[in-house]
Amino acid sequence: MSMAAMESDGHDTDRDGLRTLLAERDIERALLRYCRGVDRMDAGLVRSAFHPDARVCMGEFTGSVDELVAVIWKLVGRRTMTMHYLTNTLVEFDPADPARARSESYGFALQPSTAEPPKGNLINGFRYLDTFTLTRGQWRIAERVTVSEWLRVDDPAGQWPLPAGATTGSRDGTDLAVQPWGPSTR
Repeated sequence: MSMAAMESDGHDTDRDGLRTLLAERDIERALLRYCRGVDRMDAGLVRSAFHPDARVCMGEFTGSVDELVAVIWKLVGRRTMTMHYLTNTLVEFDPADPARARSESYGFALQPSTAEPPKGNLINGFRYLDTFTLTRGQWRIAERVTVSEWLRVDDPAGQWPLPAGATTGSRDGTDLAVQPWGPSTR
């Protein structure tokens, strides 16, 4: 089949569009694994979002993924919990290299602390500027720059306690979201 015929019937365009959608989804899932990994303090999950030789720049820190995990654990270990939210994520593919993409993700994180109120109860806005590469069929972060946009303190006086008996999150591997699949209840 000629190129003109493929273009006219849409099959080649459909395949390219599907490949793009699948790549975008893989990239977004890597970003979400990173967020869950930080919030659950799961170093393996954080590392799974990056290539092993990735470089990361976050504020004054620039280093490897293993060095990043050590820095993050020092920071989030002082918090009672963290919740990272990614909102707008734009993925753009390198027109010269289909195995390379960049993404810009807007986000904010809630980071309360009982040890440092009120200054330690932080809410921060940021952007992740990531370069992804496709290696052995997996999209992973090769380079990351975290751009800080804003920071505020959440006054504990405005917080309500969780009701007794509420299911709460944990960062020790017992959180419900990371439990193995059980038998179906259907």
